[in-house]
Amino acid sequence: MLTTSLIATFGQMHWGGEWDQAGWFWMALMMIGGAILVVVVVWLLMRPFYDNTNATGSAAESPLDIAKRRYAAGEITEEEFEKIKDNIKGSG
Repeated sequence: MLTTSLIATFGQMHWGGEWDQAGWFWMALMMIGGAILVVVVVWLLMRPFYDNTNATGSAAESPLDIAKRRYAAGEITEEEFEKIKDNIKGSG
C-alpha cells in the first residue's frame, strides 16, 4: 500500500505538469525518433542483400570486365578474348 502511493506520488511529481505544457512535443519527437530508428535498423539489416559487392568489398565484375582484365594482364590471347566476348553477347 505504501509502495503504491509512493509510486503514484512520484509519478505526479515527475510527469504531472510536464505533459500538460510541452510534453506532447517531446512525445511526438520520441515517436518520430523511434520510427527513424526502426527504418535505419531495417535498412542496415537488408543492405547486404542488395549490395553489389563481392566478398572482397569491391564492386562485382561482369564477365566481360573479367575477360578484359585477363586480356590486359596477358592471361588470354586476343582470339580467346574475342571468343569470350562473342559468347557473352550471344548469351545475353
